[in-house]
Amino acid sequence: MSERIGRLCDELRIKLHGMDRRLEVLKSNGMATFDQSQDVLESKLDRVEQRIYDNRVTVEAANVRVKTWLAEKKAGSAMGHPLWTERHKIHLMGVRADDAETYAIAVFELAAAAADEATLAVLQALLARNDADGAVLCETEPH
Repeated sequence: MSERIGRLCDELRIKLHGMDRRLEVLKSNGMATFDQSQDVLESKLDRVEQRIYDNRVTVEAANVRVKTWLAEKKAGSAMGHPLWTERHKIHLMGVRADDAETYAIAVFELAAAAADEATLAVLQALLARNDADGAVLCETEPH
């Protein structure tokens, strides 16, 4: 495994572990009072939205790299045999390896962005549930 891929695997593992910890904190915030948890959730939502916004250029570039790699791979298989097997030219094999690593890096970047999107979705769901629960409480209270 190349050093770049190893680093990205470690970064993704850290990001997923962090996401798991944040989800555990979110679940425990459900025990807090409505007002406290609402403020905490909104603050976390703002931070995740900002992180997604900050990473949008990286995600867009990763999408382009993935689409390019897939198109080139499809074009290569349409020719009947991949270019890199032709007389096993070492430099072509190196180019193929570099391209595959670039693709892997792009997919890792998309996976990290997807983790942020999943966190955002959970926060939005928790806020919506808080709103719904608050509305039910208001209706059931005697006037």
